[in-house]
Amino acid sequence: MKKNLFLIGSILVLLFSCAKEESENVNQDSIYSIYELFYDIDADITTARATFRFGGPTGTLLDLSPPAVVTFNGDKLLYNSVFGFHKKEYTGFINSGEFVYTDLDNKTFTNNTPTTNTAAFPLIDTISAESAFTFIWIGDPLAADETIALTINGTQQSNFEIFSSSTEGATELILPANKLQNLGVGDADWTLSRSYEKFTIDEGTSTGGRMAIWYSTTGSVYIDN
Repeated sequence: MKKNLFLIGSILVLLFSCAKEESENVNQDSIYSIYELFYDIDADITTARATFRFGGPTGTLLDLSPPAVVTFNGDKLLYNSVFGFHKKEYTGFINSGEFVYTDLDNKTFTNNTPTTNTAAFPLIDTISAESAFTFIWIGDPLAADETIALTINGTQQSNFEIFSSSTEGATELILPANKLQNLGVGDADWTLSRSYEKFTIDEGTSTGGRMAIWYSTTGSVYIDN
């Protein structure tokens, strides 16, 4: 079993590694940029990540050829050859920042993230599956281009359910009784994630780009009948 897992892992590494290209080999105006900022409250780590693709959002992954560079809040993002993105991790919560990308034509593109909106679990430890439950998170209502998602993993039956909303102004999620009953009675793990995603950026090549930020936290809850 361990050998199989090692083989699968090795194949994935090779696939990711082989799918990359140096940015010096492509038209600079054909580079699509993806900027992401995410915070994991449990790890207390913020990650800034930039991904560059040739020709569009599903194109070949690109490693920036020097002197091309991308920074976040002035810090250079380093290339990860396995996954094909440039990133830097920070301790603690950074709720916004500035990505600056300079290409080989010496053109500079600056994109600022919006401020990360947070969300926290309500102060409850038990949910009854007898009827639908109104989950009201602690945090601001959803803004434009935001989504909130609650994933509950029922450890008793190894089943999970996802509840989400992208409705601007929303402050709650309705958890249907039948989905709660699918989780089984007992302890469950849950993850709350709030994200922002926009398929345009302020400054980029004619190929465009995407901006995404998200904030996640995990906890536990008891599912009762």
